[in-house]
Amino acid sequence: MRRSALLLVLLAAAAMTALGFEKTQTLTLPGEGIAKLEVTAGAGFLKVSGVEGAGAVEVTAEIVVSGVGDKDMEAYIKDHVELELRKAGRAAVLVGRIRESGFSFIPRDARVDLTVTVPKGLAVEIDDGSGELTVSGVSGGLRIKDGSGSMEVRNIVGDLWIDDGSGEIEVDGVQGNVEIIDGSGETDVRNVTGDLSIDDGSGGVSLRKIGGNVTVEDGSGSLEIDDVGKDVRIRHKGSGGVDITNVKGQVIR
Repeated sequence: MRRSALLLVLLAAAAMTALGFEKTQTLTLPGEGIAKLEVTAGAGFLKVSGVEGAGAVEVTAEIVVSGVGDKDMEAYIKDHVELELRKAGRAAVLVGRIRESGFSFIPRDARVDLTVTVPKGLAVEIDDGSGELTVSGVSGGLRIKDGSGSMEVRNIVGDLWIDDGSGEIEVDGVQGNVEIIDGSGETDVRNVTGDLSIDDGSGGVSLRKIGGNVTVEDGSGSLEIDDVGKDVRIRHKGSGGVDITNVKGQVIR
C-alpha cells in the first residue's frame, strides 16, 4: 500500500511538472529623449535589433513556465516574474527575469524570452543571465555582461565590450574598437575596423579582418589570426596551435 501511495504521489507530481503555460506580453516606450537602453535579463533568449526610423523601444516578452496550470499562472507571474520597461532619465530600462523565492516541491522550468527593437542610434547595455543572446544593428555602442549561453553580435557602430562567462561568441561587423573578456567557449571575431583586445580562458579563437591592433592573452585552445591592419601582440599560455597570417604590422610574442 505504501508503495502504491508513493507511486500515485510521484505520478501526480510528474503530471503537474508536465503541465506548461505560455503567456505573451508586449511593452512599448516612446523613443523621444532616450539615448540608451539598459537591459537586465535572466533565463531565456534575448534578441535586440536596432531599426532605422523606429520611434520607440518595443518589447515582446514570452513567459514560459512548466509545472503550472492555467488557473495558477497569473499568481505565479505576480509572485515570480519581474517584467517592466520604464524611462529613467535619458535611459530606457528593461527588466525581464524570473525571481527565485520560496520553496516548491514541484520542479519548475521557467524563463522569459525577450525580443526587443530599438531606434538604431541608441547605445545598448545588457546584463544577461543565461540563454541565447543576439544583438544586431545597434549604432550607439554596445556593452554586454553575460553569464552563459551562445552569443551573436552583428553590424555594430561604436565600440563593443563583452564580459562573458561561458558559451560560444560570434562577432561580425563592428565599426569601432572591440574588447572581449571570455571564460570558456569558442570565439570568432571578424570585420572590425578598430583595435581588438581579447583575454580568453579556454576555447578556440579565430580573428579575421581586423583593421587596427590585435592584443590577445590566451589560455588554452587553438588561436588563428588572419588579415590584420596593424600590430599583433599575443601571450599564449596554454595548449593549442597558433596560426598567424597576413599581418601588416609587427607580430610581438
